[in-house]
Amino acid sequence: MAVADSQRLRSVARQIADASAPEVLANISQVQNEFEHPQWVADATKAMNARYGNFSATMPRLVDEEVGPAGEPPGPGLAPAPAQPPPPVTNDETIVFAVGTPVFLVQNNAIDIDSARAEATAWRQILTAKAPLLNRGMASIGRVDVSNFDNPFVGTAWVIDDGLVITNRHVANLFAQTSGAGFTFKLGFDARTPIGADIDFLQEYGSAATDPVTVERIVWVAPDGLPDIAFLKLAQNSSAVGRVKLQLASDPPPAKLPVAVVGYPASDIRFSDQQLANKIFGGIYDKKRVAVGNLLGVGDDNITHSCSTLGGNSGSPVIDIGTGQVVALHYRGIEFIENDAVPIDQLKRCLARARGLLENTGGIVMADNSGGGSNQNPGRGGITFTVPLKITVEIDAGALPTLAAAVPMPGSAQTPGSGFGPATSAPPPGSPPPTQEMTLAAVRTARALLANREDVVAVKPGYRFENGEITDERAVVIAVRRKVDLGALESRGVVPLPSYVDGVRTDVAVASTADLMGLSYGDEAPPAWHTSYQKRPDLPLTRRQTTTKFTVHTGPDASWPVLGPFLAATTKSLVVAMYDFGAVNVLNGVLEAVKNKAETMSLVLQMGGKVHAGDFTDYEAVDKIREEKGDKFNFAPASIGKAGIFDSAYHIKVAVRDRAAMWLSSGNWQSSNQPDVAPLANPADASALRLYNREWHVVLEDKDLSQLFEAHILRDLEEAKAAPETVAGEPLVWVPADLTVDEAAAKPRYFQPLTDTREIDVQPVLTPDNYIDVVLPFIQSAKSTIYFQNQSFNTKTVGDDYRKLLDALLAQQKAGRDVRIIFRSFGPDDRDTISSAKDYGFDTDKIRKQNNCHTKGIVIDGEAVLVGSHNWTTAGTGFNRDASMIFYDRDIAKFYQEVFLYDWDRIGPTKIDESLPMPIVVTAANETTPHPGYVAVPLSEILGR
Repeated sequence: MAVADSQRLRSVARQIADASAPEVLANISQVQNEFEHPQWVADATKAMNARYGNFSATMPRLVDEEVGPAGEPPGPGLAPAPAQPPPPVTNDETIVFAVGTPVFLVQNNAIDIDSARAEATAWRQILTAKAPLLNRGMASIGRVDVSNFDNPFVGTAWVIDDGLVITNRHVANLFAQTSGAGFTFKLGFDARTPIGADIDFLQEYGSAATDPVTVERIVWVAPDGLPDIAFLKLAQNSSAVGRVKLQLASDPPPAKLPVAVVGYPASDIRFSDQQLANKIFGGIYDKKRVAVGNLLGVGDDNITHSCSTLGGNSGSPVIDIGTGQVVALHYRGIEFIENDAVPIDQLKRCLARARGLLENTGGIVMADNSGGGSNQNPGRGGITFTVPLKITVEIDAGALPTLAAAVPMPGSAQTPGSGFGPATSAPPPGSPPPTQEMTLAAVRTARALLANREDVVAVKPGYRFENGEITDERAVVIAVRRKVDLGALESRGVVPLPSYVDGVRTDVAVASTADLMGLSYGDEAPPAWHTSYQKRPDLPLTRRQTTTKFTVHTGPDASWPVLGPFLAATTKSLVVAMYDFGAVNVLNGVLEAVKNKAETMSLVLQMGGKVHAGDFTDYEAVDKIREEKGDKFNFAPASIGKAGIFDSAYHIKVAVRDRAAMWLSSGNWQSSNQPDVAPLANPADASALRLYNREWHVVLEDKDLSQLFEAHILRDLEEAKAAPETVAGEPLVWVPADLTVDEAAAKPRYFQPLTDTREIDVQPVLTPDNYIDVVLPFIQSAKSTIYFQNQSFNTKTVGDDYRKLLDALLAQQKAGRDVRIIFRSFGPDDRDTISSAKDYGFDTDKIRKQNNCHTKGIVIDGEAVLVGSHNWTTAGTGFNRDASMIFYDRDIAKFYQEVFLYDWDRIGPTKIDESLPMPIVVTAANETTPHPGYVAVPLSEILGR
C-alpha cells in the first residue's frame, strides 16, 4: 500500500507533538487554537501541500503509520481500498513544525534567544534556562570552508578531541581522496593545486568576523558500510588546538530527549520549495544556527530527530539541551520527513580508531595542506611517507589457487609504488611464535598502514587458518570484501597486502558482520544489557517430581507431525508466547484449533522479525487471528528494547493448551522450524536435514506445569500492554547460505519421538528469572560428559553472570571431561566464533559447526538434559525472555544424547568456507525477506549480544 508523503508528514507532526515537552505542546496548541493565524502559516501550508500533496513516499513506512487494522499491514487476501486522494496538509501540521522545531541565530558564540519566530515562546523560555550549557561549546563548532572548489563551504565540523574535528564522510569526500597508505586532498578547479580546507569557528549572521583554522591532515574517512564519519586534524599552533572539545554523552539517549543541532544550514537547491525554506530559516543561510527539537527514534545504528536542517548541517553535533553533551552526529535530512544521525556509541568507537591512527602513524605525513586553502602551493598536492614499519612479504605457493584480495606480494623486495614502506625478510628461523601483545601491536600498525585500502574492511587480532582449519599461530587478520586470486589482483593493478607486519604473519578473511559494523577493534565499549523485568515469587519455578505423559522429539524429524495434533486437540483455550510466527501450516492449524466461538486465544509475540519465503509476516498472522476471533483474541506485542521490559528479544517458544498440556521448544513457528513435512515417512530422503532446522521439542500433559507457564505468559501479556510502546522487530543480517554443506557423508537418520507416561524429575527454567541459578550447578555436576548444542556460543561479548557459565564449562573441559560443542554456522562469522573460543581457552578440536543448528540443549553424563530456547549469550541467559526445562531423567537424556552424537559424527571436523561472500547488514525496516542464497538472522544473534 502506498503511503502518501502528506500522510507521512502528518505522522511526523504527530511524533513531534508526542515527543514535545508539556510546555512546548501547550504552546503548539495555543497557536493552533488561535482564531486568526499569521499570514506565514497559510503561506507555509500552501507550500507544503504543493510539495507533498501528490507524491508517494519512497521511504520505509514509519513505525507508527496506521495503514491497516490496529496499525498493522493488511494480510494476504485483504482487498486494497480504492485509491483516494491523500488528505491535505493543514495549518495544524505547519504550526507543529514552526512552533515545535524553531531555529535560532547565534551571536558572539551565544544563542540569540529572540531570533526565533515570535510564536515559539516555550522554546525561548527553555533555551533561556539552558543557554549556558549550549554556549559552552559554541566556539568549537565550525563551518568547513574550502578553496579551489565550486562551493565556498561544504558542511559543519566540531572539535571532538584536542586538535581533532569530526564531520561526515560525504562532506570529507568532496575534498579528500585515498592515496597510497593515507588520504590526500583532491586537485581542485585549478587542476595544478589541491583543494584547501579550513574550519571557520565563527561565521555568524551580521558579523564579518572569522576564525578559520587550517585542516592540516585528513586522518580517516570511514569507508562505505561504516557510519557516515570522517576525522580531520587541525594545524598545530592554531587557536583551535586546545580549544574546548565538546563533551560526549556517557550513555545512549532516551527517545523524546530535547536536543539542539548546531551547524550551518546552507541555501540548499535540493530543497524543493525555496520560498518554504526561506520561511523556516528566515532567508538566512551559511551562518551558525541552533535548530531545536526532540529525538524521535533511538536505535543502536541510527537516531532520528525533529530539528529543522538543510544540507550545510551535515556533520553537526546533536546536543542534549539538558546537559550540553553530544548524543549523535547529524548526517542526513529529508524535508520534514526524517533527520538521521549517528549514535554516540558509534562515534566513540570511530573516535578510538582515529586516535589509534594518530598514535601509530609515526612519521607518516598523510597530506600536505600547509597553504591553509590559499592556493599558495601550486603542484604540491602529493603525499610523503616516512613509515617506521617492519614489513616482510612472502608467498605460500601451495595456496596460490585460493589467495585473497590481500595476497602477499611475491618475493621479499619492496614493490614499487606500494606505499607500504621498506620490506624486510621473514623472522629468522627458530624465532618464538608471536605473543598476544606482539599481535595486538602489529594490528595497530597494520590499521594505520591500511586505513584507506578500499578492499580492507577491518584489521583485527586472530589466528592463522590453513585449509579452513584454525592453527595455533597468532596472526594479523585482514578482513576484505571478497577474496580473489593473485592473477586477478595483478590484472587490476591492485597491490597485494603484506605477508608480515612487525614480524607477525597476516591472514586474510572475508569480512564478518562485526567487521562490517566496526566492532572488530577490541577497544569498543562493551554493550550495556537491560531488563526492567520484576521476578515473580508468587509463580515459583521449583524443581518437582510429577507423573505425566511426555513426548520428546526433534526437528525436522517430527516437528509438525507432533505440533499439528497438539494444536488440533484444543477445546477451550490456547496461550502462546513466541518470537517468530509465520508458517502457513502452523497459522492454519491455530485458526482451525480455535475456530469455534468458545475457544479463546492469548498471544505475546515479538513483531517484525524475519520472513521466510512463503511465510506470513508476524503482522499478517496476528491480523488473521484477530479477524477470526475478534474479542476472543487477547494480544500484545512483546516489550523489548531500551524502553521495554526485555533487552533485545522475546525469544520464548511455548504454547499451553486448555490449561492442561504444553509444548516447549527451541524453534519458532516458521517454516524453517515447523516445516509441513514428515521425514519419518520417507527415512531415506536426506533433504529435510539439509533444508530445515535441527530443533529439540517437548510436549507435556501436565496441569501444574502448564498452568505455571500459562500464568507467566499471561503476566507477560498484561505487563507488555502497560509498558511504553517499543519499536517492532530488530535489525537483520543476511548471511550467505553455505550451499557446499560440510557435513560428512552419512546415511540420513530420523528419530522417532519418545513417548511415555510415568514420573519424571523436571526443573522449569525462565529468563530473566533463574537460568544462571539452575544451569550453573547443572554444568558443574558433570562427572564424565557434557554435550552442548546451541545456535549461539559467544565467548567475546561476555557479561559477568554469563561468564560464570562459560568458566564452568571451560573448567570441566580442563578437568578432563569430554566436553563437545556444536554451534550454528553463520558463514563468514564462523571464523570469529572459533577464534574467540580459542582465545577464551576452549579446545577447538572439540568444537564443530552445523548448518541449520537451532537447538539450545545440553546433555550431562547421559543422565540429565536441558531443552529449550536459551541462546548462549549474555542477553539470552540473563536479559531476554526465554524458556527451557531440565529433565533429570536417564531415558530422556539418552534420547537427546543419541541425536547429538549422530549430528556430531555427521557434520565432521570444523572447516570454514572461505569462498562465501560477505554478510549483508539490512538497514531498511521493510526488508525482511533475504536475497536468494542468503538466510535472515537477527543482528543480536549474529553478534551474540
